[in-house]
Amino acid sequence: MKTFFGIAALLVIGLLAFVFWSPSQEIDEHQMTTKTMSDEEMAEQMADLEGGNGENGQLVVESGVYMIDTEASSLLWAGQKPLIDGYINTGSIAVKSGAIVVSDTGMTGDFTLDMNSLSVSATPIKPGKESMLEEHLKGERWFDVAGFPEATFTIAEVTPQSGEGFLYDVVGDLTIKGQTHEVTFPATIYTDNEGVTYAEATFGIDRTLWGITAGSSSFFDNLADNVVDDIVAMSFKLVARSQ
Repeated sequence: MKTFFGIAALLVIGLLAFVFWSPSQEIDEHQMTTKTMSDEEMAEQMADLEGGNGENGQLVVESGVYMIDTEASSLLWAGQKPLIDGYINTGSIAVKSGAIVVSDTGMTGDFTLDMNSLSVSATPIKPGKESMLEEHLKGERWFDVAGFPEATFTIAEVTPQSGEGFLYDVVGDLTIKGQTHEVTFPATIYTDNEGVTYAEATFGIDRTLWGITAGSSSFFDNLADNVVDDIVAMSFKLVARSQ
């Protein structure tokens, strides 16, 4: 339960990442997928995130109220076209706000993502196209940032993995573009010796569950190598401080 806080933070990021995956059938060169992304590639992205890494020691999160440090926290997303070698686009999204309450009986919490902050950091196969892809992703046919400026995540359950130290299974409700679905993922949650709490995770989400079907071979035929993977990869590190 004390560790529940960390998970809440983690969930917030997961929520953000989802928001970034809604490619449109009209966008060929800028569609994203992550089904074939390797663990090494995701680990590299995780390493780029800001925040503590537990070098000062890992401790169990104590009961209390925790506020997410939005400046220190970060979320990365990645996706690729599985049929084109090296076609992996990446970007980030900001955590707007978040709070978690940890007690001996459980944890509660909600997190909000700022969809207007959605950005594209790299388009290796199409260098220089970052701003164009970002515009598409924010458009009505994708994440419709104008109509849905925020994405939210509500923590439902956090369960420690037996014998796995600071690893937990997090379950929560993720709302994107007005649609809510349950998501589950493993996370590492801990407090360092200086009292700063961290939540870290790398996982994937099926974008089509939120109605983001553009470029999906599950919904469209004859896409050739413009097929965009249904799975969106996310890697995040949340930083939180006790109030």
